[in-house]
Amino acid sequence: MFNFAIRKVLPHFKMHSSGRNSLLRENTITQAVICRSMSYDVYKNQQELLFDLYKDKETGKVYLPHFFKALVDSGIRKDDPRIVHMVQNIKDADLLDDFVWGSQYLYLDKETFKKHVGSGISVISKALKRHMVIPDWEKFVGELTVLFEDCRNIKSGNVATYIPQLARALPECWAMSVCTIDGQRKSWGDAFKPFCLQSVSKPFTYAAVHDEIGADKLHSHVGQEPSGRLFNDICLDYDMKPHNPLINAGAIVAVSLLRNSETLADRFDFMMHKCRQLAGSGGYVGFNNSVFEYKRETADRNYALSYYMREHKVFPENTNLQDTLDLYFQICSIETNCDTLAVMAATLANGGVNPLMGERVINNRACRDTLSLMYSCGMYDWSGQFAFHVGLPAKSGVSGDLMIVIPNVMGIALYSPRLDKLGNSVRGVKFAESFIQKYNFHNYDSLVYSDDKKSDPRRSLEKEVEMPNRFMYATKIGDIAAIKRYMLAGNNLHERDYDDRTVLHVAACEGDVNTLTYLLNKWTEDPSPRDRFRSTPLDNAKFFENEACITLLQEAEAAYAKKHRKPPPIVEDHSRD
Repeated sequence: MFNFAIRKVLPHFKMHSSGRNSLLRENTITQAVICRSMSYDVYKNQQELLFDLYKDKETGKVYLPHFFKALVDSGIRKDDPRIVHMVQNIKDADLLDDFVWGSQYLYLDKETFKKHVGSGISVISKALKRHMVIPDWEKFVGELTVLFEDCRNIKSGNVATYIPQLARALPECWAMSVCTIDGQRKSWGDAFKPFCLQSVSKPFTYAAVHDEIGADKLHSHVGQEPSGRLFNDICLDYDMKPHNPLINAGAIVAVSLLRNSETLADRFDFMMHKCRQLAGSGGYVGFNNSVFEYKRETADRNYALSYYMREHKVFPENTNLQDTLDLYFQICSIETNCDTLAVMAATLANGGVNPLMGERVINNRACRDTLSLMYSCGMYDWSGQFAFHVGLPAKSGVSGDLMIVIPNVMGIALYSPRLDKLGNSVRGVKFAESFIQKYNFHNYDSLVYSDDKKSDPRRSLEKEVEMPNRFMYATKIGDIAAIKRYMLAGNNLHERDYDDRTVLHVAACEGDVNTLTYLLNKWTEDPSPRDRFRSTPLDNAKFFENEACITLLQEAEAAYAKKHRKPPPIVEDHSRD
């Protein structure tokens, strides 16, 4: 995934837009705070251990493709803002002094590695230890890929036609992106194809207004109930307010409260800035003017709704109705893609804090209330069915976009222009149903006597296995990456099991030369420990006739004896017996 061919790969680590320098400054400050938060000794030890675990045996230096592949396998992408400063340092380094070049690839010596990796040590260490919210990221991604491809075969539904720009969307487009609250990310299909947010903008508008003026003032103008009516129906609740802010009437009222003392241009700029904060650095947030113009010209129903609400004094005083509607149409015409929308959804899943930037975008109460409304009102006239079958906060739009939030876990963005009769993406809804059948993420799957047939990707099987059994199993299957991970987490490689066996015994029995070589390189004690049967790893290798392992262990024993001046073993004479 990380093709680190020199002169070819590093230039691909680019910043989006001209804000690179400011991003690097922010990243430097963030990492400085992180470094101050952990003790200096721990910080240095983490750097040392990372280098030792990932250095190449022959060169004694870290081979960057292997190191970065381990990050990718844990879900950390090359464009992650938390490691972008580190990557930029590598790009800008003095190659003649700091780097040793092979014929094609990049190696870093110890001091250079520590200098450049230090800025990203917190997220790197967490990722390589598999302490992320989804520990086995590779397995999870593989399972999602199967679900995604299964939904590709669905051909039902039709593209929205009431806006020409939507009618021209390619029906076969299919995209999905995932972003966890730890910043683990993956995208499938047409994930970078832009689309207008349309109604998916409504939760973000509500959250922004809520964050600015608070719940009491906001909900004095708009309710919180599912309407039970069409999303654009001309009706109000028993208090003569729109039922909720996720239908057209309620969204228009919410927009009327958005910094309504400022000019229309400043209000739109504020909302664009808020969306970019939700998306984080590198995310795509644009604007489709042609969609805006068409919505503005053909907005009879929304004008009727607005005049009806003005008649009943729903809007705050001195509301400019035309400006309010223009801003509403503009926000609906904000453009993004699946890859970015997943990060925006993950910000909601993370309590209003962007998982990539660590920046609070909306306050916790605004985030909580937004998710509550998405759960009950987010899927047009199928909201109750979605809450019943899927049980997660979600919001759909007529572009074919669908945003799903799993609180404290992740955000999921889906895009497929084929819509059902209620205006929801057919493939998106089907994916959500398949997803919740496989994983226990439904709001009520957490009940004590829940369905134990569903899997929980948040759960690490490693946690169920005591040390040293983790080391033993990883050695048995030759999983050197897992061995590195356990060592990085501070576990002792030299621990023994109930038979006093060590990982050297296991590797010698299995005849795994690569694993045994790695273990011997990290082994600091006598390489001839005896188990309760008085057998050494060398004895095991001889018993199973693993010649290569025999040679390795003999060399290790000789080197240890020489280093520690250990006398040669006494050979017992049994001839008289």
